[in-house]
This record gives sequence, C-alpha cells and structure tokens, in this order.
Amino acid sequence: SHSEGLLLNTRGVIWRRRRNGQGHFDSDMAEEMTEKEFRMYIIKMIREANEEMKEQMQALNDEMKEQMQALIDRTNRQLKEQIQEAKDHFNKELEILKKNQTEILDMKETINQIKNSIESISNRIEHLEDRTSDIEDKIFNLENKAEQTEKMVRNHEQNLQELWDIMKRPNLRIIGIEEGLEKQAKGMNNLFNEIISENFPNLKNEMENQVQEAYRTPNTQNYNRPTPRHIIMKIPNIQNKDRILKAVREKNQITFRGKPIRISADFSIQTLKARRSWNNIFQALKENGCQPRILYPAKLTFKFDDEIKSFHDKQKKPALQNSEGIKKDISYCLREP
Repeated sequence: SHSEGLLLNTRGVIWRRRRNGQGHFDSDMAEEMTEKEFRMYIIKMIREANEEMKEQMQALNDEMKEQMQALIDRTNRQLKEQIQEAKDHFNKELEILKKNQTEILDMKETINQIKNSIESISNRIEHLEDRTSDIEDKIFNLENKAEQTEKMVRNHEQNLQELWDIMKRPNLRIIGIEEGLEKQAKGMNNLFNEIISENFPNLKNEMENQVQEAYRTPNTQNYNRPTPRHIIMKIPNIQNKDRILKAVREKNQITFRGKPIRISADFSIQTLKARRSWNNIFQALKENGCQPRILYPAKLTFKFDDEIKSFHDKQKKPALQNSEGIKKDISYCLREP
C-alpha cells in the first residue's frame, strides 16, 4: 500500500545515502576534507535526513488517520441507514398485520426477511471488527518500524561521531597562544616549530615542518572574549602526534615564548564529554596509586591488584566519588558482571 511504501522509503533514507556515496566516508576521504567542509556536509545530511523522515512519518500518520476515520464514518452511516430501513419496514408490516389478521403467513415471511437483514448487519459488524483489528495490527507494526527507524538514526549519529573522531585523530589542539602571534612567527608551521624547539629540543629535527593544516577555532574572533581562540594543527603522521602528546604529559608545563600554554588531542564534542565524565573517578584512582589512564577515544584503564582493568562506559559501573573507601568501591565495581 501507499502507507507501507512511505514507511519503507523512510527506513531506507539513511542506508541509501550510505550505499550511493552521499553519506559514506572512509578515513582517507575524511582526512582529505577540511573541518569546515565536513561540518557543512554533516549538518546538511542530518537536516535532510531529519526533514525527510519527519515529512514521511507525518504523511503516513495523516493517511492512516484519514483511512480509519473514513472507514468508521462510512460503516456507522451504513449501519444507521440499514437499521432505520429495517425498523421502518418492520413497522409497516406490523400495521398490516393489525389491519388484516389473514395475512399472517405473509407477515412470517416478512419477519424472516427482517431476521436475514439483521443477520446481514451482524455479519457486517463482524467484518468491521476484523478490519478494525487489522488496522490495530498495522498501527502496532508502524510503531515497531518507527522504533527501528529511531534506532537506525541513533546508529547513524554514532557513525557520524566516529567519522568526526577519525577526522580529528591527527589534530593537536593548542590553547593559550595570543591572537596574532602566528603572523609574527610568519605562519602556523613556524609557530609549531618554535613550540617544539622551546619545549622538546630533542624532537626538533624529527618534527620540523610537520603541520599539514592549521587554523583558529572558531573561525571568527569574538573581541568580547577574554581568552584567545584555540589553534587546531593537523599532523599527518599520527605516531608523531602521539609522541608529542607523550612528551607533553611527561613535561607537564609547556610554554611559548616563556608563557604557559596547553597542548592536547582534538576530539569531537561527544567524545570530549565522555572523557570528562571520568574526571572524578580518574582523580580518586590517581590519589590511591591505581595509575589511571584514559585511552582513545574514551576508555578508562587502571591498575588494580597487579592487573590492568578497563571500562568503556561510566554509566554501566558505580561511580567512585572520592578517595574515602576507594579500594572497597573499586572491588565492588570489578565484581559487577
């Protein structure tokens, strides 16, 4: 039917985009796009998918409501007409019976006809009940398909987050460099080289001219904002990026021209939120010598009873709020299936 066609079309929107190339990216394609291009593409794709799904779901709901209402109205009207017709007919025959007792046989025949009419009406009512049951089944199936569509959308959003993280994987985020210093350094590449020379002289020769792309984020400067915009630098060699981050962790204090700055990995908003959710547990584990680490993208690992334990999802385990009774809490956490 037209309703089922609309629903199948709705379910297939996202998968068609992935199969025909409109929504499919591998890591090489993602790395070739700039962040601005990818962001515009993602926004456009999400908007189109959401608008298309909403329009089709609304059209399907409207059509089902119209069909149900039309069926109910038509059946009620037919029942009323037939009942009124049977009632009128019965009244007429009853008047004839009162006037002429000799026509009893004819009246019996009329009564039989009325009984047949009532039986026909009963059959129609049963048929209506069957059709109503079919409609209820269709509504139930529609709800299930809508739930499946929502699940597909959630999976699609998760895939988009993974693609976003793939694009950001080679990036370094540099925080605290004053606006305009990149012009004084004659470009982002020279600025990067100066940071490496000042903080990691042993990596200078290996890391020189490693910046493939660099820019401030957000694109436009807000002069009412007291802090400078962050700098995103894309390092084509991920191993070199990881070496820089390891050196940053070991040195603790990073500077640029004598002023403290911060260097960190660049994550999507969802991944960054997931990593930050471990903060309280991470601090408690650190205070108790469990050597915690947060691995890419947001997995917590720590050492407990000479074994390395790891958790991917904070929501599935009890939170360790403070260092008091931490070992007891950790033991309880690890006993969870």
